[in-house]
Parts: sequence; C-alpha cells; structure tokens
Amino acid sequence: MIRGIIFDCFGVLYGSSVATLVGMCPKDRLQELRDYNIRVDYGFITTEEYAASVAEILSVTKEEVTQLFKAKHVRNNELIEYVKTLRGDYKVALLSNVGTNTIERLFTEQEIEELFDVVVLSYEEHLAKPNPAIFSLTAERMGLSSGECIMVDDIESNCDGAEIVGMYTVRHITNDGTRKALETLMQKNA
Repeated sequence: MIRGIIFDCFGVLYGSSVATLVGMCPKDRLQELRDYNIRVDYGFITTEEYAASVAEILSVTKEEVTQLFKAKHVRNNELIEYVKTLRGDYKVALLSNVGTNTIERLFTEQEIEELFDVVVLSYEEHLAKPNPAIFSLTAERMGLSSGECIMVDDIESNCDGAEIVGMYTVRHITNDGTRKALETLMQKNA
C-alpha cells in the first residue's frame, strides 16, 4: 500500500541549473565541476563556496553564477499545487541533493510546513542521491517502509537508487506524465 510520496526539488519542483553549467564548462574541467557538485551536495562546502568555485571554472563572476542559479531555478507552480492536494491522504516528503541556504531561498517556512511532512537535504545528512541509504533514511523519517513510498525524480540513477531499497519510482519529465504515473501507482497499490 502506498502511504508516502517523496519529491525531488531540482528538475521536479524547481528548474535545474546543472545542464546549463555543464554546457558552459570547458571539457577539460567537467570532472572538476562534477566534484564541486558532489562537495556542495554532501555539505562539505557552502553554496557560496560552490558559486565561487564554479565561477572560476567557467571564467565568469560569482554574481553571474548566482544570477544563472536564479534564472534556472524556476518554480513549477503546477506541480507544487498538485503536491498540496496529496497532503491529506499521503505523507509527503522533499528529498533533495542541495547545498546550504538553498531550500530556504525557494520555499518559505510556512510553505515547507504546508507542503511536506518531512524534508531531507543532502548537505545536512552528508549523504546524497543516488546512494540508497538516503532513500531509506527518508522513508524512516516518514515513519514508513521503503515499499510504501513513491520517489519522484528527474534523474534515472536517482530512481534506480530508490528502487534498490524497494521504493516505487516515477521519473519526472512532464507534469502531466508525473501526475498520471503517480495516480496509476496509487490506484494499483491502494
């Protein structure tokens, strides 16, 4: 029986800047960019340190990187409204690979309380998707078994990590497709 739904932030509830950063990055520095992504996601560096490092790699200013984040981190209001409709019937969680002070810029404290029963952020846990342990941790904090949860993520490897611990998954591509896939899984496993 499905009792919980877990949503990723970037690429699902908000737009993502990763593809743009990768596209701007010199090929010989792609691994360095990926390494900084891992460091910020695990909480080893702050978001500000990440922006400064990315700026150096891309040969732009830190302010330009910050503006790029703001431009790409566009709110998916349609899906966020859908999340609100789930809250009474299901436990809802946010699970995001994210650095310091980021979620606070995207959601007010009141919105977080209205939308989510549980929030698990990679930098606080020093653990990131697709590591299966972070999915188990999220289910545990929801008071559920992994098999009672659906993970919604836009990245296939993250969905794979959730499936390893027994979660159902929906790979987000479009809002309509995600809603339909969730409703199908919820009906099959009611």
